[in-house]
Amino acid sequence: MRGVTIVFALILAVIIVYCGYVVVNAVGRTSTRRSRVGATWQVRHYAERGDTVVAVALTTPRGDVVDEHVVQRIPDADPDWQQRFLLAKQEAEERAFHLNSPS
Repeated sequence: MRGVTIVFALILAVIIVYCGYVVVNAVGRTSTRRSRVGATWQVRHYAERGDTVVAVALTTPRGDVVDEHVVQRIPDADPDWQQRFLLAKQEAEERAFHLNSPS
């Protein structure tokens, strides 16, 4: 009888741990979805270690960046910096347009 009680207690403990795992996993997925609600892809550029980075960023209405895709890194000393920057921004704008389009 004591052996049956121990086995029952172990099975109950496993079920409780599994239910906890399922709840934590579901809450994590919900918060990830909630952070992307209303987010749009926007063109972004910034300086980083002597380069200008042009990217498209998935940005929430509060301004938080959820995801980012770098289009191009342009060295600040590049003699064709302006031309490369304008082309990279144009490409980023096209990507943002397509990423924001409903599928």
